[in-house]
Amino acid sequence: MSAMPRYADPFGCPDCSARLPVDVTRCPACRLDLRNPLAGQLLQTLRTADDLLARLRVESAVQPPAGAATERTPYPAPTPPPAQPRGISGASVPRILLGLGALCLLVAAVIFLAVALTWLGIGGRTAVLVGLTLVSGGLGGVLGRRGLRVAAEALTTVSLGLLALDVIGADNAGWLGDLGTGPLVAVTSAVVLTAALALGVTGRLGAPQLVAAGAVSGIGFGALGTSDRWQLIATVVVVGYAALAVVARPGWLRVLRVAAVVGGSTWWVGLTVSALGEATAEATWRALWVTGHGYPLLAASVMVLLPLLVDRTHRPVVTGLLASATALLTITVAVPAVDESATTIALVGLAVLGFWTVGAVAAPRGWRVVALVPLVLGAAPVAAVAVALAIAAGANAFDTVPPFTGTITLRLSDPVPVAAPALLTLGVAALAAVTIALGQRSLSVLVTCGAAVGVSLVGTMALYPVPLWSITAALAVVGALLVADAVRRTDRGGALETAAGGAVLLASTAVALPSAGLTALVAAVLVLAAAAVRWCGVFDEAEVAGGLVLPLAAGGLIWSVLAAGDVSTAWRGLPVMVVVGLLAIVLPRPEIELGAALAMTVAATAAIATSTDEVTALAIHLTLAGALVTASALIHADRRSLGWPGAVLLAAATWVRLADLGVEAPEAYTLPSAATLLVLGLVRLHRDPTTPTVRALGPGLALATVPSLLWVLVDPVSVRAVLLGAGCLVLVLVGAQQRWSCPIVVGATVGALLVLRELAPYAAAVPQWVLIGIAGTLLTVVGITWEHRMRDVRSAAGYLRRLQ
Repeated sequence: MSAMPRYADPFGCPDCSARLPVDVTRCPACRLDLRNPLAGQLLQTLRTADDLLARLRVESAVQPPAGAATERTPYPAPTPPPAQPRGISGASVPRILLGLGALCLLVAAVIFLAVALTWLGIGGRTAVLVGLTLVSGGLGGVLGRRGLRVAAEALTTVSLGLLALDVIGADNAGWLGDLGTGPLVAVTSAVVLTAALALGVTGRLGAPQLVAAGAVSGIGFGALGTSDRWQLIATVVVVGYAALAVVARPGWLRVLRVAAVVGGSTWWVGLTVSALGEATAEATWRALWVTGHGYPLLAASVMVLLPLLVDRTHRPVVTGLLASATALLTITVAVPAVDESATTIALVGLAVLGFWTVGAVAAPRGWRVVALVPLVLGAAPVAAVAVALAIAAGANAFDTVPPFTGTITLRLSDPVPVAAPALLTLGVAALAAVTIALGQRSLSVLVTCGAAVGVSLVGTMALYPVPLWSITAALAVVGALLVADAVRRTDRGGALETAAGGAVLLASTAVALPSAGLTALVAAVLVLAAAAVRWCGVFDEAEVAGGLVLPLAAGGLIWSVLAAGDVSTAWRGLPVMVVVGLLAIVLPRPEIELGAALAMTVAATAAIATSTDEVTALAIHLTLAGALVTASALIHADRRSLGWPGAVLLAAATWVRLADLGVEAPEAYTLPSAATLLVLGLVRLHRDPTTPTVRALGPGLALATVPSLLWVLVDPVSVRAVLLGAGCLVLVLVGAQQRWSCPIVVGATVGALLVLRELAPYAAAVPQWVLIGIAGTLLTVVGITWEHRMRDVRSAAGYLRRLQ
């Protein structure tokens, strides 16, 4: 064995890293044997790893010289995250200080202007201000050339402010004559504008450019103080801003260009609003173009194009400006129609719509937006008038007489529409033509537009006192054509046509309601359409919709035919229920069954509500509904679950009839249903003996015994109590014989409660010591029995241990 290695600080135990003395043979912490040669090898490996780590740290700290080739390592040193700045940045400090300094200098100059007159005089004060202006402006220029832009911005701002004070001081001294406030503002702004442009253009500073843009508005406000021609002044200011933006096209004048665009846009908006208000207030051709009230709006429309003097290279900007200009020009031309009737407004809109539709079709696709904006302006009044006329037509068609009280010769009333009735068809046709001309000319679009025009034509007819059957027939034809075209199609457009056709047919049905004969005819068309969609449709959604509507339409057909035949309303529900019920049995689909349920519910409710004996009618309709639902469950194996709602309906019918006869005994209500449930449970046990008896017989036994038990608890001495006790005894005996747990549990539980209720009157008369003695005896017997059973268990356990 080799000599024991020597360990010294900073190296510790190779296993637990505990600090070790120099001459130890075993680690005092983990009891590692340090004399083993493997411990020495492990220590040497740790020393090598420590040396490599130190060299890696040194090499990572040394940066390679520029241009030197560096060896790529698979694990480059991570870049340390940038330090988060604390407080304000160093570049912000001079901006804050110089801004505050410039503000202080301007305030000092204003105070100097106010107090220096008494001891310097007008000339001395003016000379001092002029000198300060020149000094601050010159220093700003020098600092700007030396790269101190923040200081240069501050001093040039001070010099421009002092220049404004110079002009004001000269006016106070009377050197500028007798100027009012408005002219003084205009002159001061003009002087400042000139100086700011000189400093901003030559020194390429941002603050003078902002001041120059503001000075243009100052000239405008000063002019407003001398004249009330606001629109003319606004026009000149907008043109001035446009000229300023043209001057500022070089890149270093970006601040001036942006400020000029913002200022010009602000004045243009004010001019446009004012001009539009004036034009609408004087909305006649003579007032607009002879008197001159429309020229400001025309000027505002043209001035929209002024930004093109600055930028004509960006297509979106150019098209947007041209679209805005054409829209304003359209409004300018159409303004005289504002005070006219709705018919005139719609006709002007049609003219605008047609003109710009031709322009949009003729224009290249990239420039079509120029015509689309004024086109939308023309379409707005056309659509508004069409919607108003459509609402009036619908109200006139639906507001006639109550359902099934009119004849087939019934005529509509003669309403007073808001515009000419023909505009409904013209407007819809124009909008449809625009859609076809500018949109995708597909079959779906063509059919939809054609249907919309057809419905609008029917709406136009409804605004006249025409016969009701003409409106109904026209709507039915349009709806039937839509459904017929949708059935033969295989694309997604067919689904939309199906929905549109169904909506039109439903509208036709609603219009035909005053006449039973008309309703029957439309309902027949609706039945055929629903059947075609259900069996000839391509898409699943259409088939589901057709199946849902089919029983409803069939029910409406039967009801309206019976109404046309003067059958009493109280007797119309049963034929409807039979027809739609048989339809659901023949076609057992969920959507058809749902539609049939809705139709049966509506028909039964209407029939019962008008019956002279509502209770009897309710029992009859419940019986028929339950029989139909149960028949579907018995005929179709996949509809067995419908047996439960069928049984509930039949039970409800029985209960309604019993209540009408004055029967109060609960067994008359519960025993038939309980017997049905028990028969079904016994059949289930016969087919599947492994079925738990609680699941198979529990509901029937509970329904047969619990209501009677509740009645017996109130009246314990009765024949019902004897019969209930005998029934419980039979349940216990049958359950014990067949080894069914549910009859035993139900019989024993109900029988025990019955016996205790019978015992209660006598238990109250027994002395208390007898009851205590009986209780003690019972407890003693139970305790002895329990201990005896425990002893038997321990004996059996010992016997098993001895066998082992």
